[in-house]
Amino acid sequence: MSFSLSYPVWFFALCLSAGFLVAWLLYRKKKEAFSPAKIFYSLFVLRFLSVTLISFLLLSPVLKYLQNKEEKPVIAFLQDNSASQKSGFRVIDSVKYKKDIADLLSDLRNDYTVKEFSYGDVLKDTAKFQFDEQSTDISSALELVMTTLENENLGAIVLSGDGIYNKGISPLSLNYPFKGSMFTIGVGDTAIKKDAMIARVFANKVVYLGDQFAIRTDMAAYACNGSKLQVSVFSHAANRVIASQQINVNNNRFAKSIETIVEAKSGGVQHFTISVSKVDGEKNISNNSQDIYVEVIDSKEKILILANAPHPDIYALRDALSKNKNYSVDVNTADRINSKLNDYNLIILHNLPSVKYQLISVIEQAKKLGIALWYVSGSQTNIALLNQVQDAIQISIRGNTGSDAQGVLNKDFSYFTINPSVNLSGLPPMVTPFADFKSGPGTQVLFSQKIGSVNTNYPLLLMQQSSNGRVGVLVGEGIWRWRLYDYNQHKNHTMVDEFLLKTAQFLSVKHDKKPFRITLAKSVYSDNEAIRFDGELYNDNYELINSPEVTLVLLDSNKKKYTYTLDKNGNAYSLNVGNLASGKYAYSASTSHNGKSFSASGNFMVIAQNIEEVNSTADFGLMNQLAKNYHGEFVYANNINQLKKSIRENAMVKTVLRSSLTTEPLINWKWLFAILLALLSAEWFIRKRSGNY
Repeated sequence: MSFSLSYPVWFFALCLSAGFLVAWLLYRKKKEAFSPAKIFYSLFVLRFLSVTLISFLLLSPVLKYLQNKEEKPVIAFLQDNSASQKSGFRVIDSVKYKKDIADLLSDLRNDYTVKEFSYGDVLKDTAKFQFDEQSTDISSALELVMTTLENENLGAIVLSGDGIYNKGISPLSLNYPFKGSMFTIGVGDTAIKKDAMIARVFANKVVYLGDQFAIRTDMAAYACNGSKLQVSVFSHAANRVIASQQINVNNNRFAKSIETIVEAKSGGVQHFTISVSKVDGEKNISNNSQDIYVEVIDSKEKILILANAPHPDIYALRDALSKNKNYSVDVNTADRINSKLNDYNLIILHNLPSVKYQLISVIEQAKKLGIALWYVSGSQTNIALLNQVQDAIQISIRGNTGSDAQGVLNKDFSYFTINPSVNLSGLPPMVTPFADFKSGPGTQVLFSQKIGSVNTNYPLLLMQQSSNGRVGVLVGEGIWRWRLYDYNQHKNHTMVDEFLLKTAQFLSVKHDKKPFRITLAKSVYSDNEAIRFDGELYNDNYELINSPEVTLVLLDSNKKKYTYTLDKNGNAYSLNVGNLASGKYAYSASTSHNGKSFSASGNFMVIAQNIEEVNSTADFGLMNQLAKNYHGEFVYANNINQLKKSIRENAMVKTVLRSSLTTEPLINWKWLFAILLALLSAEWFIRKRSGNY
């Protein structure tokens, strides 16, 4: 125990001096007034002590003392609650197992702090024996337990299960920061049965119409040496087998990966079943097939480049944008305009409008259709008309010559991100008008102009986002020079093409002006994923509101209805309906505002995940190795009672002495105030009784 002060120790001498000085000033001329003399000395001492104590407390004294406390070891018990445990209890008495576990934990509670968990898809803080989790993630469960209990005396982990994991990574590959011991209980059937299976299937969840994509199948066969298996891919859309391959199994632990290339010929959600033929004597055929769903999006964006005349910038733009396989780029000169503008998401106007081709009607039509416009001005651009057809930038010409302006990246630009490692400062200058530039409303500058060695606030490339659509303006020509410089420096055009593609991507996004909409993150979910709806409602000024109630009706494949009311979240709506059973679902949402009714509808699909049925052969080798890695012991389910002795004799499971330093300000001690009150009260009482008050 020790004292500490917020001030130097010699300040305590000042407290004593203050007490003496106050007492002396008060009683220096009153000694003869008190009789007998001991009354005078008593009053002097009482005032000296009270003032000294008050002064001392003003120094913020703190009492520090060390506390030692014994902390019993914590034992964490983790029960595998996944569906694969059901096959394990076909060879184990489940009633006896649960009784043995209960006896073990009850016995350990006499000397240890026992905490129970169950694991499967996620870790839960109760030991459950329902065996209904549809996946097993051992590594995450162990890591979370160790992290949660890292500030406690975690002496041992008792892990019970079959050692099968189908989510996360192998628990043997992680080096856990765990200083205790791990004991494992093997629950399952390790006998290798004749079994051919589709272990895993990999494919892109989203592809574009016309693309080719790969379906990779990992198949396995156990105790099937000498068998011939047929692996096939069945397309439900085409209603036929689209690929098939014969596999010759040459050992009793056989595995092979097969890749099938499929063309996305039609839009929507495409359903494929990958299956392997049954082997004679095979009992578990639930893992002989797996279903996958691929969403084929038919939404290639079309970009039109309209030019006043041929120019090297036109080729540079077309070549850069064509690198995105989801863009279809058309090039035309202004005298060959395609009348079907509504086919396009973005129109790039190079050196337009010009004196020869004003294109006022084309630009107005594009605005009415909600098509984004990207103006690239140059020596042939009619600046007066350009100022008239857009308000993103206004250019005031100051002379007939041009300026050489380099681009300076604006780090505060937020419409999209440019890789910070990309160095754009060395790009050659563009030819810009000799003019003053003024940015319009709702704009952000991506590049500003650097003329000579002077950084200006003139925009070189800017973008505008408003309720009427999106507009981009590049006030210079010379994109081709940038791409040549990029190739000369890096042997590719990646640096320049990145920001050209991102600019086009930002501008070409369709602006949905529907006043009411309901959105989902995707159209295909697994049955262990939570499904969230988001809703937006706009008033006549196109401002987000959420004052009216929104009703959502969900219809499953059996025509059963579920009705919900969306939650109000900020100035929008949201609803988490949780996990749904597998099947096809349709939804419709409705609301009303200012006498008008609004509705939105859509469809999505939930697919079942049966990965727990893929492998039911217990992996006791993994459980045994885990125990060895952490100085523990592996036991079978019929030897659970053996752990009582093993845990108690393990040197890693021990009581620890924790020391904690406690600090307490003396000003919080109420009895000091009682002493102070007693001193002042005693002084007042003596003075009053002696007649000197």
